[in-house]
Amino acid sequence: MRVLVTGGAGFIGAALVERLLAGGAEVTVIDDLSSGSADRVDPRAELVRHDVASDTTAKLISSLRPTHVVHAAAQVRVDRSMLDPALDRRVNLDGTRRVLDGARAAGVHRIVFVSSGGAVYGDASAADEATLPAPRSFYGVHKLAAEGYVTISGLPYAIARPANVFGPGQRADLEGGVVAIFCAAIAAGAPIVIHGDGQQQRDFVHVDDVAAAIERMLESDADGVWNVGTGIPTSINELVALVEAIAGRAAEHSVAPPRRGDIRRSWLAVDAAHRDLGWTPTVSLADGLRRLLTSHQSLSGMS
Repeated sequence: MRVLVTGGAGFIGAALVERLLAGGAEVTVIDDLSSGSADRVDPRAELVRHDVASDTTAKLISSLRPTHVVHAAAQVRVDRSMLDPALDRRVNLDGTRRVLDGARAAGVHRIVFVSSGGAVYGDASAADEATLPAPRSFYGVHKLAAEGYVTISGLPYAIARPANVFGPGQRADLEGGVVAIFCAAIAAGAPIVIHGDGQQQRDFVHVDDVAAAIERMLESDADGVWNVGTGIPTSINELVALVEAIAGRAAEHSVAPPRRGDIRRSWLAVDAAHRDLGWTPTVSLADGLRRLLTSHQSLSGMS
């Protein structure tokens, strides 16, 4: 496969690029580096610095002639989408349309769109793919609309709806990076800030498992939408306690108001991915946290 990965210098994208290269694919990355980093792109992949929302995107993709496309480029901050919905629409909706135009022009065999499980379903417990979407942010609204663009594009497609993704390389300053934020705080001896009462639940899935699921979607010949999570709800308070237990130290806690667009409960049913793709998550939250905290400790010199 000649795979084009938009957003391939970002958190999920970079992990996917490494996995695809290990499997023998040729990979090209399109990323404007607004939140990603060129240093994170495997040197075996070609990196093209470009904004997917640009009106030249379709022409660029056509010239690259990929056989497969993974569209992971996005504006990912829920709070920012509420403050600047026009920007969120430009990147997440208009950008998706331009990528689809380019994919059709290139004659790609398949496209995988990385959507959002939490933002699309809204406040929902054990949401499966038949659950009625109820987004509560512009980010979720635009991701859901972009899914519609994908389904009517005429291209063979798969739509991935990941839960809250965590793992190495995640930035602590981006929405959804609560695991990275907590791990960085406890490694630095800084307070852990909890928005709201901490009882809100999330489904934390490791980035390596997400990359594996996307790879399965690329290889499948079935069109559809698949949740990518663990099916295990974890409250923010439980996450804090687990981080502290694994780190072997307690942190000072502070409370902040809930954020606009935030949701109370968000965890996903993943039976369809297991049934249709043969995919199951392999990295537990505890194991993933141990890896992250070990990395933070080595960087900070903590014992």
